[in-house]
Amino acid sequence: MKENMFIKLTNASPPYQGNTVVLKKDIIVSVFETEIELPVKPVEENVVEMTHKEKVTAVFCGTVGAWYVKETVEEVYALL
Repeated sequence: MKENMFIKLTNASPPYQGNTVVLKKDIIVSVFETEIELPVKPVEENVVEMTHKEKVTAVFCGTVGAWYVKETVEEVYALL
């Protein structure tokens, strides 16, 4: 039986945060922890939008680029 060729992860990048990302295992070049800046939703209409940093996992797929996901590095390696 052929091994599963894809992994299913959770997108961490705005505006797609929480959506599913399906990646082909053989295009993944590296996996590492990084930080991204996420906007904080304004409480009032005239409030300036601030940002905060969140730790995420970057899954680098060569020429396709990197995907920022919610799963930890260890969780991604376990799926690989």
